[in-house]
Formats: sequence, structure tokens, C-alpha cells
Amino acid sequence: MNAAGTPGSHRASRIRLAGDQDVVDRAELDRLRELNFTAMVDAALATPAVRRRWPDLAPGMTTADLRRLPLLSSRELADGSPPHSPEFQLGGDGPGMVLRSSGTASKPKMMYHSWEFNHQVGTLGARGLLAATRSAPARRVANCFYPAELSGGAFLFTQDVIRLANARSYPLASQTSPAETAAVVAEHAVDALAANPGYGVEVLTGSSPKLIASLRYFFYIGELLGEARRAAIAEAAPRLTVRSLAYSTSETGPIGYQCEQLSGATHHVHEDAVVVEVVDERTGEPLPDGATGEVVITALSDTGMALFRYRIGDVGAFRTSPCTCGSAARLLTLHGRTATSLNIDTEVVSSDLLLGQLGRLGITEPADCQLQVLPEPHGHRLRLLLSSRTPEWITTQAVVDCLSDAQQLRAVLTSAQCLGFSVERVPAELFARTDRGKVPVLYTHPSAG
Repeated sequence: MNAAGTPGSHRASRIRLAGDQDVVDRAELDRLRELNFTAMVDAALATPAVRRRWPDLAPGMTTADLRRLPLLSSRELADGSPPHSPEFQLGGDGPGMVLRSSGTASKPKMMYHSWEFNHQVGTLGARGLLAATRSAPARRVANCFYPAELSGGAFLFTQDVIRLANARSYPLASQTSPAETAAVVAEHAVDALAANPGYGVEVLTGSSPKLIASLRYFFYIGELLGEARRAAIAEAAPRLTVRSLAYSTSETGPIGYQCEQLSGATHHVHEDAVVVEVVDERTGEPLPDGATGEVVITALSDTGMALFRYRIGDVGAFRTSPCTCGSAARLLTLHGRTATSLNIDTEVVSSDLLLGQLGRLGITEPADCQLQVLPEPHGHRLRLLLSSRTPEWITTQAVVDCLSDAQQLRAVLTSAQCLGFSVERVPAELFARTDRGKVPVLYTHPSAG
């Protein structure tokens, strides 16, 4: 068992983590989770600004009492983030690291992570990497995440994970061209690639098999891989093991990890470090195992920022059966994101609405489509990009007819501000990416503001 605290910090952390969660029994996991939750509640009650933020907090609360607290939205976190407000800062303004976290359609959040919490994040990440490669550890890892502008959480996280897992890092970052990354992989016999799905697929599908022959693993983070990307990787590198590096957010740190028996969208939960709830999206009431609902996270920390019942924007369900690896940690399977949305004129268009309509044409994968808004002086043009995996018979008129059946989309297409709509079929690697390498379904060209 190890402490999450680090030397030289302004206050020692009481958070305790299991050394190897997969060999700890259920009773010990529950004990650690409750001890860490108590430490978090005590720290919140000792910080006046945080206590005012959650007036229902009380001494002696357990995780069973969490449902008494309201759900915390991304917007509320953004509005109360430092430096504008101290309402989430446990123990006040202390040393640590500042990260900017934002979704494709949400207000940015400024996360003030203490060095204690940052160490906890790295420790959990290393736990996940070691579990995913237990029989054949990764030794040389190319870190290809976005590294700068206060948004380099994934890059810094991966550096820490590689260090704590006693491997060697190649910090290439996402600005390195896929061709140059492949050349480094070949020259140094790199055995693992860590990147966002979009960038990773470009490297793996656009490189000569000879250049990437040393790769044994592809680790992704930041968004779901999706079946279309998984199929493309399997075709280009059939012997490659593909796993999630971590189920994590910049706000909460790691939530889950994959052992060697897991793949796709299922993860073990870091039971000693987070409380995961699957709740009804409308009522906030917890749902039984096996039922699909909104994923809500309480990140257990007594330093940095307090996040009770944070809505991270994912939809998932707890598995009702244990993992074949023997771990007592519960399994969480993700089923996608809660709907992201974009304001186009006066209409709110959601990713769910777009995909729901395009599904009638056989387009069901988020990785296969992107609706772009291109601003012009007197309005905007709309461009729907379809990947080359989509059926070739889908024409612009077929898409217009399909989308027009939805009132919001019809209003957008017929608005006087819409100067044109086109459908283009391009390789998925040409879809627009955010600065951090994510490929959103809804995208506004940067010239918009």
C-alpha cells in the first residue's frame, strides 16, 4: 500500500492506494475506498469555500451517502474553476500543476492539480500499463500526445506512466508527422505507440509494415477507438495488441484500466481512487448493474480540487460478471458519450441527432463523419465529411433528404445564413482535429472567432 503524497508539498495527503489492485480482495478495496472518501470529506469540510459549495457535506459521510449531493456539471465546474473562484480548491491555493480541460463544445475548465494528486494520477496510470502488459511489458514507448498550451495533460500523464512503469519514453508529441514517427519507431525498435486514436491510425495505416514491425502495442486515450478504426488497425497491423492506456479525464485523473483480458470499451475501475456511479441522466438516481446510464465520478483526493459526482459526459454500464483475470475490481463498459452539441444560427444541433439521422444511410460510427461549419463574412457554409469507409452511393441529395427529416437540421440547412452544403468523401485522417488531437463529430472552423 502506498501514499499518494510527495516530499516538499504544503500538506501531506491521507490518500492510500493498493500496490496491485488486481490481487486485493473485495473487502480491502471497499475499505480503502471508504478511508479515502473520508479523507476527502474531511478536507472539504476543513476548507470554507469548498464547504459552502457543498452545504450537504457532513462528518461521517460514507460513499453510500453520495446520492444526497447534487450532480456537478461541466458548466458548473468551468464557472467555479480557479482563478475566478476558490470553491473547488481543497486547502486553498497551493503548489501543483495547472491544466486547461475542455470538450469540443464546452467552456474550458482550469484544473489546479496538487503535486500529491498528480503523483496519484501517475501511479494509477502505471498500474494500468503494467496490468495491460503483465506477460510482456512494454519497454520503449513513443509518446505522441499533444504537449502544450496548458492542454498537455495526456502527454505529461504518459511521460509519468512510462517513468513509473520503468520503461523508456520517446516524447515525439502529436506535432511530429506520422511519417517521422514511423521512422523513429523503426530506428529505435520502439515496441509501443501511445497516441490519440486519430493520430495513431494515421501512423499505423499510412506507414510501411516494415517501419512499424517492432510495435507490439498501440495504447490510446482521449476518446473511444470505435469499430471502424479498430478494423483499419487490424488490417494494417494484424499482430498489434490494441488497448486503452487509461480511461481518464483531465479533471478526474484515471478512472479505469484494462488488464490483458480486456479490450474495446470495458475497463476495470480504480476502486481505491474513484467512486463511479451509473445514474439516470434525468433524475441522477443510481442504476443497477447491467443498466446503461450516465457515468458520474467522484475523484478521491484530499488535495487539489474537489469533484463530487462530476458528470464527465460518458454513458456506460457496470458488468454483472467478474473479469476472467480474477481481479475483484468491477468492470465498466462505455457505450458512448452523452450528446455534444453545437449552436448553428439559433439551432442547437447535437452529435446524437446527426448520427441518428445518418444511421438511416448506414453511417453509425462517429469516426466516419464530421459536420464542419465554415464561417464566411455574410454567413457560413456547411460541409459533411464522410470517411472512405462509407457507402459510395450516398450522395449530397441523399444526405439532405435524410437530414431534413429532423426539424433542427432542416432549419439549419434552409437558413438564410447557410450559404451552401456539401458532402465530401475523404480519408478519415483528413478530418479536422482539435489542438489536442481529438476528432469531433461537430466542428467549427477556427476562423469563427
